[in-house]
Amino acid sequence: MIFFLEFLLLGLGIGLLGTLVGAGGGFILTPLLLLYFPDRPSEAVAAVSLAVVTLNALSGSIAYYRLGRIDLKTSLVYGLAALPWVILGVFSTSRVGRGPFDILLGLALLGLCVSLVWPSSPGSDREPEGDNPSLVLRRIVDRSGRVFEYRFRYRLGIWLSVGVGFLSSFMGIGGGPIYVPLMIRVLRVPPHIATATSQCLLLLTVFAAALLHLIAGHLAGTGDLILPLALGMVGGAQAGAAISGRVRSAVLTRILAVLLILVSLQVLYRGALALLP
Repeated sequence: MIFFLEFLLLGLGIGLLGTLVGAGGGFILTPLLLLYFPDRPSEAVAAVSLAVVTLNALSGSIAYYRLGRIDLKTSLVYGLAALPWVILGVFSTSRVGRGPFDILLGLALLGLCVSLVWPSSPGSDREPEGDNPSLVLRRIVDRSGRVFEYRFRYRLGIWLSVGVGFLSSFMGIGGGPIYVPLMIRVLRVPPHIATATSQCLLLLTVFAAALLHLIAGHLAGTGDLILPLALGMVGGAQAGAAISGRVRSAVLTRILAVLLILVSLQVLYRGALALLP
């Protein structure tokens, strides 16, 4: 009973934070599972994380859809572009030991954090005027009547989805902590739209990855762990989506950066210990 409540509360906190920043929670859950279960292989940890993140992404997507902030066309196209590489990432996870896996995950998360907090060069936030074929105009009006009108690098996002699809399934983090910084800093999507669209995109990619893990048998005997985590994360996802509109865009970005720093340092430490003789 204590085990169930512990992971229920853990899932609730992860679901709230993960949905608030549009990252799905996998980037928090995976390293925590690595610490809780140091003897489990990397593919088993990734499988549990992706299975739970699938349910969290479903809950978050429903909540954000009701708020009217998801760019459905972009999430579908990016998801289809990432799908083949998601499959490749799943089969690559089992070929990497725990020590190297932890270090790779920690370095990837730390790199994402640096990309978020690194200041933009002068003029980098200003897009060229006129009809630039590399830019696509979007106009989204959410349920509250708030208008988001912006131009973003749509085609570049398709190519980036290839690499993100592989890394997200390989590391078991779902892709949210990769997609959101890229959407905000590289593609120039407004943070509130980026977080919502990322949740829908995650739903497509992590479902495919979790299904492959299930077929491969990596989820055997994990039902008692997945159930409380999933229940907590689904509830947390609804709460995170509900309060996201009250948080300023700059605050969302800072929250994500701080979480990435803490988690990446933690995972790097664990990976270094695993490699010591």
